[in-house]
Amino acid sequence: MLDEKTDATTDIPTLRLHSNPNYLFWCLHKTAMSIVTEELDKVDADITPVQYAALIAIQAQPGIDQASLATVIGYDRATIGGVIDRLERKALLSRRIQPHDRRARTLFLESAGHALIANVEDVVEAAQLRILSPLPERDRAKFLSMVAKLIREDLPHEAT
Repeated sequence: MLDEKTDATTDIPTLRLHSNPNYLFWCLHKTAMSIVTEELDKVDADITPVQYAALIAIQAQPGIDQASLATVIGYDRATIGGVIDRLERKALLSRRIQPHDRRARTLFLESAGHALIANVEDVVEAAQLRILSPLPERDRAKFLSMVAKLIREDLPHEAT
């Protein structure tokens, strides 16, 4: 349903949806992923933001299992296998069988994975700054803190 307002700069009617937190966060997610992807593409990194997150988590916790990785990066457990498959095909990580449970696989970065992270850290940091650039610098930490509160316990995050 349309609100009583129209955006004066575009003559496009605004919808109540445009002030709905779910919709706004979905749009923010799309924007953020687009910016990170664009920055990674500029340096021919050949990874997605989700793949980058997986590599960072594996680097921080060598030997993590797939289910734990999905939890740590806030990704769907049912589809994390595809992310890992693609990273393994790119020789960025390897899966190893757990000695105590032959069905379980642990994940480790290969040297190419470590090198890729080192090569794109500055690019990803620049993307993060670009995502926050519409906000005044003095408000960015507070904004991130507020978002972390909204996430609650859904993802591990620093309390700020």
